[in-house]
Amino acid sequence: MSFLNWADSLAAHSSDADYRRNTDTNEAARHYIDIDNYPEFNSTGRIPQSLDSLIAIHGISFVYDNGILPFSIIATTDSVKKYFQLHNFQKAMLHAADLGHYIGDGHQPLHITRNYDGQYTNQNGVHSRYETQLINRDSAYITYNFENAVYVSNINQFVFNFLYNNYIYVDSVLKYDSIAHAIAQNYNTNYYQLYWQLAGNFTKILFNNASHFIASLIYTSWVNAGSPVFVNNAETSVPENYYLGQNYPNPFNPTTMIEYNLLKSGLIKLTVFDLLSREIAILVDGEQNAGTYKVSFDGMNLSSGIYFYKLEAEDFIETKKMILIR
Repeated sequence: MSFLNWADSLAAHSSDADYRRNTDTNEAARHYIDIDNYPEFNSTGRIPQSLDSLIAIHGISFVYDNGILPFSIIATTDSVKKYFQLHNFQKAMLHAADLGHYIGDGHQPLHITRNYDGQYTNQNGVHSRYETQLINRDSAYITYNFENAVYVSNINQFVFNFLYNNYIYVDSVLKYDSIAHAIAQNYNTNYYQLYWQLAGNFTKILFNNASHFIASLIYTSWVNAGSPVFVNNAETSVPENYYLGQNYPNPFNPTTMIEYNLLKSGLIKLTVFDLLSREIAILVDGEQNAGTYKVSFDGMNLSSGIYFYKLEAEDFIETKKMILIR
């Protein structure tokens, strides 16, 4: 599975989460966590890693006022998986773009501290100086190692681990801003050159880690969704008509493939149901482009018997029978 064809779309939608701040009053809290406002973090370097547990201990107002960034990352990872399961790759991509944004926030040290703009150390404006001005000036020096994505078995621990690790750089971001300003005596070109000389190395590490972790959580979502087949329609000729193929193998145990053609783009639904017309699974539910698709169905938790699968697309509806033998 390659997600290279998502690259432009992920970049185009990378700021969607920021734009939602204007319309969604709950959005801002998803971008940060003032983790050092938690007494247990200051004493142990850790906090309870369940949103319910945090709320039970500190109250919902305290928790949301201090941001819910790690839980946003975890929930968005789950949303990417859900839309992979539904074969709604457009929505999976949009949620993956949000995921990338939140992980990026988690690799900006000033998104994980109460002193997020230097307001407690007489360094007001440092957030923008570091995140925007410095990076815009020196982004050409940021290169990527292109590590292979890895499967993450414990998403919760993975997310909290990188937040705990990235918090280490809060003091460095603030200290080097102060040193550069003390030498340059202004926030001028000399200041930014000095700031990059001091902060550039760990900043490049943070960017590389963020890139690798974004890829790894998208990959993990895809694997956890059953590794659905993603047909790149840009490389596929448009079918001449709608078509629902016979599953293969058939009979099957416990997995089988279902192939179908879409004549044009639109909303489609592919469902599985039993002899009593009870819905067993929704394999696809969303918008897809014209093209040929293959979907895997897993009957691991079903009893032997006859099942049906139905494709609904525009005015096309077709149902076929399949047999599970255990």
